[in-house]
Amino acid sequence: MTLERGNPMMPVHAATMMWPTGVATGAGAVAGGLSFLLSLPAITIAGPLGWAIFWFALAGGGVALLGGKGDRRARRWAGQYPWRWASGPAVLAGLGIGVVQLFGAGILGGIFIGLAAGAVIWVILGLIASVAGNKNS
Repeated sequence: MTLERGNPMMPVHAATMMWPTGVATGAGAVAGGLSFLLSLPAITIAGPLGWAIFWFALAGGGVALLGGKGDRRARRWAGQYPWRWASGPAVLAGLGIGVVQLFGAGILGGIFIGLAAGAVIWVILGLIASVAGNKNS
């Protein structure tokens, strides 16, 4: 199999094999909706979309590691390589947030915000995978 021990496979594949799309989409929709409602006097789209992408990646990654559903091999792989696994959702969220923020904060602002959001997601999911990665497999 592709997720057996010692296989340094790309972390995006391991993340997608156990990604809870319903929970992640719900968290992103709630966060984006609340952010949009809080910014209603000045109607902006880049900020709420950025928050929706951030919480989609963070909640999806956290539930994927702590939840009971998903492929046990992917959970075991995430426990063995926690920082490598966390880099998949972090890179995808950082790219998404960076592209969205290009319209709101400009080129340098979008790059900086995307890198910062990706780094925060990487650290949080890496710590969760380090602590709870092997316990559920």
